[in-house]
Amino acid sequence: MPADNRVVQGDVLQDILQELAEISSLAFSLKEEMSPLSQEDLQAGAEPLLQSQIQAYLDEIQTRITVLALGNLQATRDEWYAANDGVQ
Repeated sequence: MPADNRVVQGDVLQDILQELAEISSLAFSLKEEMSPLSQEDLQAGAEPLLQSQIQAYLDEIQTRITVLALGNLQATRDEWYAANDGVQ
């Protein structure tokens, strides 16, 4: 799509892209931290993530996506809830 036909442009686009990059990084970090620990990791004192730590990552991802939809994309709450209902 040519840049001049984008629905979102300029600073708004940059803000959305930055937020998406941060969300992607958070998801990648979670994936990496959930990798099985090696013997060396365990000997060095590493411990597997607790369920509460995983939940905190997922809560952060969910919150940031909701803020992106409602704030940056300016969706209404009803639109956001309808979109979520459509995938559950």
